[in-house]
Amino acid sequence: MMSGMRRNDESTAGAVPVAGAWKLETNDGIGTLTLDVPGEKVNVLSTPVMRELDEILRSLQAGADLRCLVVRSAKSGTFIAGADLSEIASIADETSAKAKSSSGEEVLNRLDDLPFPTIAVVDGTALGGGLEIALTCDYRIVTDHPKTTLGLPECSLGIVPGFGGTFRLPRLVGLVQALPLILTGKPVDGKKAFRIHLADAYVPSAFVEDRTREFIDTISTIAGRRALLRRRRRPLPVLLLERTPVGRYLLFRRARQDVLRKTGGNYPAPIAAIGVLKRTVHRSRRRSLEIECAAFSLLAPTQESKNLVDLFFAQQHAKKQAALRAAAGGPPRRTQQAAVLGAGVMGGRIAWLFTKSDISVVMKDIAWDAVQKGYDSALQVYRELQKRRRYDEREVNLKMHHLHGVLDYRSVGKPDVVVEAVVENIGVKKQVLSEVEKQVGERALIVSNTSSLSIEEMASSLEHPERFAGMHFFNPPNRMPLVEVIAGRRTSPDAVRDTALLASALGKTPVVVQDCPGFLVNRLLMPYLNEAVHLLDEGVDYTRVDRLIRQFGMPMGPFRLLDEIGIDIGYEVAETLKAAYGERMETARFFDALKERSELLGVKSGRGFYLHTPSNGLGHEPAPNPQMRDLIRKHVHIGSRGAESDFDIVHRPVMSMINEAARALEEKIVEGPADVDLALVLGTGFPPFRGGLLRYADHLGIKAVHDTLSRYAGLQGPRFAPAPLVKKLAFDGGRFYAG
Repeated sequence: MMSGMRRNDESTAGAVPVAGAWKLETNDGIGTLTLDVPGEKVNVLSTPVMRELDEILRSLQAGADLRCLVVRSAKSGTFIAGADLSEIASIADETSAKAKSSSGEEVLNRLDDLPFPTIAVVDGTALGGGLEIALTCDYRIVTDHPKTTLGLPECSLGIVPGFGGTFRLPRLVGLVQALPLILTGKPVDGKKAFRIHLADAYVPSAFVEDRTREFIDTISTIAGRRALLRRRRRPLPVLLLERTPVGRYLLFRRARQDVLRKTGGNYPAPIAAIGVLKRTVHRSRRRSLEIECAAFSLLAPTQESKNLVDLFFAQQHAKKQAALRAAAGGPPRRTQQAAVLGAGVMGGRIAWLFTKSDISVVMKDIAWDAVQKGYDSALQVYRELQKRRRYDEREVNLKMHHLHGVLDYRSVGKPDVVVEAVVENIGVKKQVLSEVEKQVGERALIVSNTSSLSIEEMASSLEHPERFAGMHFFNPPNRMPLVEVIAGRRTSPDAVRDTALLASALGKTPVVVQDCPGFLVNRLLMPYLNEAVHLLDEGVDYTRVDRLIRQFGMPMGPFRLLDEIGIDIGYEVAETLKAAYGERMETARFFDALKERSELLGVKSGRGFYLHTPSNGLGHEPAPNPQMRDLIRKHVHIGSRGAESDFDIVHRPVMSMINEAARALEEKIVEGPADVDLALVLGTGFPPFRGGLLRYADHLGIKAVHDTLSRYAGLQGPRFAPAPLVKKLAFDGGRFYAG
């Protein structure tokens, strides 16, 4: 039903009735219905747009003499991006949700019932309600435009499709293909849409008009229509799964198991979607849409949906801020050539990001072995995507031709941007930055991929610190969506803007952070991890901590996360933040027992709190490490003081993050609470259904947060002393989010 749009208070077009969004033209018996929502960069389905569509479809039903109707968009790179999410966010009860869904279903039923063939031409984004309109048409043409994506992201927003998506998609592509599209919300590109029979033709974007006319000629003949219908036939093994009771039982059981494994049961929308699909397999259109509407009506008013929609808006806002800075400043840098200093796994994957965007990139290191390691790292990402059929061999070769390795600065050339990604050592970084500045052009943007080192101190090695910023990619950069853009004291606004724009161009979500020890994410994450180790110091079993934190909604427990990060790295960062922030970040005692144990580093050594083997992925829980158990017994008597309640085991680490986030807001490290929540969700996996860290604090009530922190401070000491902002909000009855 929807993918997304700005809030009404940020869009004049969404706040007033839209006139003339649809334009109907006829020529030689062919109707063309074009959507071009005034005042918007992309087409979205607001109530006025849907009403106007309804009026046009009524007129066509009344007696239009057409051979066929083509539905298309006038906006480049977009078919329809979805429904107006601000309208979904405003739904307060089941009755208004039902009215919203049922009215949309009625409009699309009119399109479905037109007495002539209908063709959707998708030359760009078709998400949510946009895809549901395309599904309602008899045929779909998709293009190779880089922005062509088709998907139903509703479950990721805490709802189910509401304009007939659960009815029409399975009947077109089958349950095997429809289930992952609906349950995960992940879109497919034009090529895959054609391969799974979601589209009937896949054509070059440059020739879409000519190919559409040819397609119309094809469906004008019986032989052409039969050929298209034959192509939609599914293989016999798939039909046996989808059309037999036993096969469907297995499909739905596996889908439910996968959802519960991935979400821990914390997200009701995918489970509701499975229920809708099970109940509508053999139902009529009318009954199926009633069932879909009922499920949508129950989910749309829930707090989980509100939280997920708010996070979507926060992510869109972060990307738009970069564009607003571009409009306010001088002309932004265009990145056509990049350089990455420091190969290896991290450098290679950062270089991969540039090649994916067809940007030529030079990767420099001091030895060919290191360069080869970086090259192999980039290629490995493509091979993984190739296995998932995202790229073929020819495309991988073309992308990898954008990457070149060198050993000296002269061969780096004159890049538009330089990403320093050498070892996390301030002395080495300063030397490398000083050397490269002398080689690149005066306008080159220079950024450091650092997780915690001072941008201001690194800038002291440069003659032009104004063009230098931090650009913290989270590991692995090919998967993690967040980039912290760190502004030093002397970083120019243009450099901040250009770094944020670069992150967006690479497909990442930028959050601008002021320079401080740990920046934002690590500054909040380390107290959380450190507090978990404090619990271990007190005799709480670490597997219990991890289990309860996962039940809270985190993707993994803190001890499992320490293994992923590297226990040695965790200790180093904890010590750095202790030096910067004092006793409130006092390092837990058990870290001292670990700091000399080079064989217990976590994933990279194969052993940490857990045993890690090549077969263990993020989706599998490794076994506890007996060697770590022995070490704990030597230093901690498990159970001696480990009688903490389940609530406190979860909330001591979480309250540590909330308290530090309040201090970061007071210091204006970020713009506001939405930046904190977005960064924690995208950078640490804080449960999105809870809306983010500070949304969760508001849900608990700041008075309750203050009182819980005060109770912990009385038991554990000053590291839990409520931050001044927490005290103020608790006294005033306020919230982190105004209104």
